[in-house]
Amino acid sequence: MKSLQNKIISCRICGSKELQTVILLSQMPLTDEFITKDNIGKEFLGDIEIAICKSCGCSQNINNTDMVEYYNEYTYSVQSSGFAIQFMRTLAEKLKERFFNSVSNPKVIEIGSGTGEQLLEFKKLGFEVLGVEPSKKLVDYANGIGIPTLHAFFDEHISEKLPNDFQNVDLIISSYTFDHIPQPVSVLNKIHSILNPGGIMVHEVHDLGLIKQRNEFCLFEHEHYTYLNERTMSYVLGQNKFEIECFDLLTQKEKRANSLLVVVRKTDSKKNYSLNINFEIEELKKLNSNVLESIERIQDWLKENSDSSIVAYGAGGRGIMTIAALNNYSRIKYIVDKNPKTQNIFAPKSHLPVYGIDELGVNRADKILVFSFGYYNEIVTELGENFGYKPEQFTSILDLLELKHA
Repeated sequence: MKSLQNKIISCRICGSKELQTVILLSQMPLTDEFITKDNIGKEFLGDIEIAICKSCGCSQNINNTDMVEYYNEYTYSVQSSGFAIQFMRTLAEKLKERFFNSVSNPKVIEIGSGTGEQLLEFKKLGFEVLGVEPSKKLVDYANGIGIPTLHAFFDEHISEKLPNDFQNVDLIISSYTFDHIPQPVSVLNKIHSILNPGGIMVHEVHDLGLIKQRNEFCLFEHEHYTYLNERTMSYVLGQNKFEIECFDLLTQKEKRANSLLVVVRKTDSKKNYSLNINFEIEELKKLNSNVLESIERIQDWLKENSDSSIVAYGAGGRGIMTIAALNNYSRIKYIVDKNPKTQNIFAPKSHLPVYGIDELGVNRADKILVFSFGYYNEIVTELGENFGYKPEQFTSILDLLELKHA
């Protein structure tokens, strides 16, 4: 796939031209552009540059990448994970209980609705549902299980595509989608116009605060345009006429691996949430230093275990992007995933083969490096029961990312 990149000249949030690049990851792939043997070396690679705005303190990717073709073929799904399905059920139930118990047949739109499993949970609770999803394959699947879904990007023109009975709704939700939007303010304005008075909006994004705490540089991707924490998220939403209801609708155990989940209410005026811009700048600089150290720690671990057969578990963004940032990824034998995109594929940049988990039964590993650490216990249990692997054979990437010097 060919993707074109161009640098932005002004902040995605406030429009200021005072952007300072802090983090650079050179020649990185797209997280989901798996390739066949014939296409090895033809995949897209480009620099990931994370900057911070000196005017509003919001961190962002300063490159726009053409994603139209990429998202049309996108197939990532968490439907095979019991934990993810439970998360979706709990989220729907708690939103219903807290905000919509007295509302008859509330209407919800999900932005980036994927295979429709989240909307299915809302439908079970009596919501009228509609998905908006740019991947044609995922749209077809969702419609096939009875979740009405539009094949479209949610942008400032979405009202032209919405059916009449969904021109105004009570709830708009997105999970790991808001940070994929290159022009978030225009989308917030559109959401504001679609929500009924006092309507609720929910966004789940990767938490920049947790990225810093865990040194999760793998979450810096071409697909992600903004990186927010509770402070900057509050600022952005307040400036666009949304009032924070809560960040703790779900407990940390109920949420996924890296999750900043915010619930807000539509208001008629801006809300001013304080922000220390100099503090945000210094925090991003510290993260850059920690990222470089984390990469070295992972590379040292691979070197220390060079006599062992190492397999990576997790062909999602964490696995693909972490591996791509290393210079000794050839020490990894292959990658497995419970839900691989298809057969006979290779990871972009590293060109490691990607298999389903059955490969671990016939092509055994000495050590399994788990990138999908949010599902770590689930993975250890399943591979132990199915293939006889012992808990001591597993290492969570989180342990290496957070490892402290003695």
